[in-house]
Amino acid sequence: MIDCLVIGYHETEVSGDELELALAETEYIPAPVRSLRRTNVGVHGTYRPYLDALSALRDPEPEGGIWTVAELPSLGTLYLVNYLRRRGHPAEFVNCFTYEKDRLAELLAQQPASVAITTTFYMMPGPVIEIIDFVRQHAPTVPIIVGGPLVDNQCRAGDTAKLQRFFDRTGADVYVWESQGEATLLAAVDALTAGTELSEVSNLFLRDDAGTWTLTRRRPEANVLDECSMEWSAFDPHRLGPTVSTRTARSCAFECAFCDYPERAGKLTLATIDTVERELEALAAMGVTRVAFIDDTFNVPMRRFKELCKMMVRRDFGIEWFSYFRCGHAKEPGVYDLMYDAGCRGVLLGIESADDRVLRNMDKRATVDDYRFGIEQLRKRDIFTHASFVVGFPGESEETVQNTINFLNDTGPDTFAVNHWYYLHATPIHVRAPQFGLTGSGYNWSHHTMNSDQALDAADHIFASVREAAWMPVNGLDFWGVPYLLGKGMTPGQITEFLRLAKALTPATRVAPGVTAASVAEAEQRFARFCAELPLAPSAYHRNES
Repeated sequence: MIDCLVIGYHETEVSGDELELALAETEYIPAPVRSLRRTNVGVHGTYRPYLDALSALRDPEPEGGIWTVAELPSLGTLYLVNYLRRRGHPAEFVNCFTYEKDRLAELLAQQPASVAITTTFYMMPGPVIEIIDFVRQHAPTVPIIVGGPLVDNQCRAGDTAKLQRFFDRTGADVYVWESQGEATLLAAVDALTAGTELSEVSNLFLRDDAGTWTLTRRRPEANVLDECSMEWSAFDPHRLGPTVSTRTARSCAFECAFCDYPERAGKLTLATIDTVERELEALAAMGVTRVAFIDDTFNVPMRRFKELCKMMVRRDFGIEWFSYFRCGHAKEPGVYDLMYDAGCRGVLLGIESADDRVLRNMDKRATVDDYRFGIEQLRKRDIFTHASFVVGFPGESEETVQNTINFLNDTGPDTFAVNHWYYLHATPIHVRAPQFGLTGSGYNWSHHTMNSDQALDAADHIFASVREAAWMPVNGLDFWGVPYLLGKGMTPGQITEFLRLAKALTPATRVAPGVTAASVAEAEQRFARFCAELPLAPSAYHRNES
């Protein structure tokens, strides 16, 4: 008997027709479409995300392999399964709904006591609705529980009528509203398997007899990370593969003005060095060779970071690792030597702006010189470096945008990405709105030095003007695809070359001045030849499975 079946990510696609229409728009091009114009590649007469293009060129349809970061184990999914199993509940999982529908159907045929759906990467309910419809088709009476950021975002919006419509439209039986959530899920599964009332469980939205969704009661969780640590040896090594994610902390030590994550996640909480050591020991024994630490501030506090690195040097697990990294807290060259010796082979730098005035407005607690020094040290040690930026934050102007372009061309990180600033009223900058003349919300806003339309143009300008770093798409690949592609056999140089060749075939590049049909045709041939010659390990997912 399965007490809970946890379903992971659903990698939805924009249909070919929808994408073609979006990319053909020439007048007002909103932010999501601008992103599509930079994150899709033209191959075989249609536009596809970068890794889909690689897949199409490597293995023809309809039964070819699908190279996708969704092949990586979903940490959130495994984490919930691990939590339930360690507390006595038989739990199973489907890593990626998109490519594992046959497995899901087989597990649903066993009539699990409950199904839980995670929503970590969803901005809209569409992917969740598709999963729920599938579950209803195969197991109509199984209770479905949905939680995570998608639910949290809707609840925090404060629109009661809209929230009721969201719950009804999504179609689950139970919704969890709690930023951590594992203890609430456990209590819900306890109730479902014991036949007791869900109304006695905290942090749940349940529908009453009148059809109204009502919150049971709020009880914030404060789960101890050491008590939630992963028992990796309980999972099948063949299902995990050579590259996994894990975490050693929850929340963030900082309060950047554009981010509400620390307010959602609570105070920074750390696992002990001993816990991290046990997890890495288990992973190494299972054949894992690459680990992505998803902690938002992995090298903060610095004393703990050094202890972690020294432990990894001492144990010599044979594991390469990747993480977020704060250059403002790494001002000594010795830190970079230590992290390299510990196995660090790639970092994501949330730089956000290469202008000190904008950085001060963001409360970043770092300077442009800190980032220059950090990238210099990382490059000296051949640590793959990805620089992430936000364009349009209060204080942004043509001058600061040019500063970012100059910085990228001067420092030359391996890859970079630019996101349009999204104005959430729940973030700290909102209380300073009068200071900056800040109005609007979401993708539509204005302040003293820039508006959202100008920011869209600025992002395109950065995309076109940076020559010394490879553009990394923000959808379907991003930095966490680097350890995935390394695990498939690509080298760091092949990854950046793949990105450079793909960029030449994006809609944003094809409309650039001087681009001709002949130059595009030549670029298509180079890209196709490069992809065909890559020595890639097979993918676990195939088109005929979806």
